[in-house]
Amino acid sequence: MLTPNFNISQSKNQIILVIKAPMANPKDTELIVYDDNVVFYSSPYYLRLHLSGELKEIEETCGKYDADSGEFSFTLNKLNEGEEFKNLDLLGQLLIPSKKHKLRPEISLVEDESNNMSVESNDIENEDDVDDWYIDQEIFTEDVSGLPSYGFANKMCGKERELREEFNEILDLPDAAKVSPQDRKSLRIEIENNKFSEEHYLADLMEPGEQEQLMHFVPPWFDKENVSLHQEEKNYLKELGNRDYIMNSNETKVALLSLVDILFAYAYNYRTTQGEENNVESAWTVNKLSSTLSCFQSFQDITEVKTACVRRSLIFPLYRNWDLSMKVLGDTHAILLKGKRQILKCLIEIHKMFNQSEPRYLLNQLYITDYCIWLQKISEKKISHLALYFSQINLNKEEIGLDLIELESAAYSVKEEEEINYCANLLNRVELKQPVSSDDSEPDSTSSSEISSSSDSNSSSSSDED
Repeated sequence: MLTPNFNISQSKNQIILVIKAPMANPKDTELIVYDDNVVFYSSPYYLRLHLSGELKEIEETCGKYDADSGEFSFTLNKLNEGEEFKNLDLLGQLLIPSKKHKLRPEISLVEDESNNMSVESNDIENEDDVDDWYIDQEIFTEDVSGLPSYGFANKMCGKERELREEFNEILDLPDAAKVSPQDRKSLRIEIENNKFSEEHYLADLMEPGEQEQLMHFVPPWFDKENVSLHQEEKNYLKELGNRDYIMNSNETKVALLSLVDILFAYAYNYRTTQGEENNVESAWTVNKLSSTLSCFQSFQDITEVKTACVRRSLIFPLYRNWDLSMKVLGDTHAILLKGKRQILKCLIEIHKMFNQSEPRYLLNQLYITDYCIWLQKISEKKISHLALYFSQINLNKEEIGLDLIELESAAYSVKEEEEINYCANLLNRVELKQPVSSDDSEPDSTSSSEISSSSDSNSSSSSDED
């Protein structure tokens, strides 16, 4: 768990607590106030403060969240109005439980009617039980100079130590936040090669089954109508707040290429669910198929993006079919052609599904929220150029690097050989079952007569000799 940065001040009758938690999910935030304790929880953040005075219990909403700054602000009422709380500037001291919370059971000897001595505890809790409720806290400041970056436009670095548990659930690469962008790519490819199942790929190739239906599905972004945001979507974007982005040309390129990668993952999920309401696997699918979201990958050109997208679509999901992946590339291009509003619709849906899939809401904080805000600020011209760039690059199976042509050739050879053997066996069975014709039976009859005559003649000859 992360101990967030915080600041605390006071007025005559109130305590003002400001907590900076940019990766928190505001909808899953808890604040508990009792006696002199304040407990804040919003995964991956945890903060427990021990004040010098007591507070009133919370009876109504006492806080707000600023999406732009990533800060929570809480106003808490003092139990004793006018009381001066001490040491609010010593933040480290506020994290340490006061002595009265270090409970130890009082032990006394009790004599029963039989004059036997027994031990009685005056407190039902022992020291270990109480300490279980306290989490070690440390306001962590990390030297991020020289550390690899990740997140939207590679704007973030550090935090790997505190988020290790959460990262392990959403990332393919161990210690991805510590790995350089160049090494992330090579490690990703190595993991993908080890995960690729030839049997699964060939099974989907030779017996596509319901995948034929998926490939005939027509998503809404192929409609000719202009795209507009619904009021609900506008309100959703408004809740995400506003931020300013100062990005150079390389950072903009990285952000746009990763956007394509994320949209491909979304389009795959949409086509394979045929546009139905997102299921429990949808967040996993989008997370897994996107190299950006699962490996903190950043790209240098559109060929690299397309290759990574198709590779992962043939390795991880339920349906692993080259033609299906080509369809999804077409979907991605269609989304780009529709412009910013269609892309925003897709990103809003991703944002919603990640918010409902802990700990994937962290991906919203690292990528999707920024994309939703930034995309509103850039020109349609950038998206048009991106769509054109996307359409100019074609992939072939050799570029994927999974020996697909050799696999398919071997599979078709085996299938052809099986078909030849099947036909040969079928012909043999037909020949064995063919009935004997009448023409063929006459010579047999003649032969029998001849044999009979010959036998009679031989018999006569024998008699004459006798």
